[in-house]
Amino acid sequence: MINIDLNGKCAIVTGASQGIGMGCAQWLSRAGASVLLTARNEENLKKNVNEINENGGNSIAVPIDLTENNACEIVVDKCIEEFGGIDFLVNVAGVSRRTDPLDTTDEEIDIAFDLKLRSAIRLARLVVPSMKQRGGGSIIFTSGLSQLHSASLQGSGCIPNAGIAAYKHLLAKRLAPDNIRVNLINPGSTKTPRMDMQNKRISDYTGKSVEEVESERLSRIPIGRFITPDDCAKTVLFLCSNLSSCITGESIIIDGGGCSATRY
Repeated sequence: MINIDLNGKCAIVTGASQGIGMGCAQWLSRAGASVLLTARNEENLKKNVNEINENGGNSIAVPIDLTENNACEIVVDKCIEEFGGIDFLVNVAGVSRRTDPLDTTDEEIDIAFDLKLRSAIRLARLVVPSMKQRGGGSIIFTSGLSQLHSASLQGSGCIPNAGIAAYKHLLAKRLAPDNIRVNLINPGSTKTPRMDMQNKRISDYTGKSVEEVESERLSRIPIGRFITPDDCAKTVLFLCSNLSSCITGESIIIDGGGCSATRY
């Protein structure tokens, strides 16, 4: 029987107030890792940390806006101070804004780049010394499928996603000799509060009902259901474990066959 044991390991999970980030923090904790959860929503973060700790886990919350000066340094320093080091970095933080590419403002681009791309790069850079000291580690980025095939209303979101994918390749090659693996997950339509907001924005833009928008999205998924945060979190758990010790520089699509359906 396969058993993933992460006892003694320490992780940072960004965007951990809800959805995929919350799921990743929960699954890493269940496997024994100590987890630092960070996001802007302090109330949700504390609730998630309490739930993890009440179930026997060891986690802390650092509510912070990762686009602020020194925010990434604060997160990394806190993890090392509380847990003694860092073995895993799971970058989930991002924004979900549906805009026409011709209407996208400079401010929207700046927000998308600062949170999705710049903060992820900063965190990756900052965790490397601790990972090297501990003999290796795993860095995981999250990039929506807009990196692969952009929808018409993904003006500001798809560009930093593409940047994350490119950076993943560079970092994986650079850190492979240090036993630090770098991978990326591409979640498809995942049933989270963020998807509900997306559906509402699409509804407002197209004039279709929210129910119609959701039904159309579901029709493009061959397995017949939306992705769940647990689907993504279990993939992240695999990428943090020794079961994936030879996997680096890769992108894993978690979309229920949606990309294949549009390709063939």
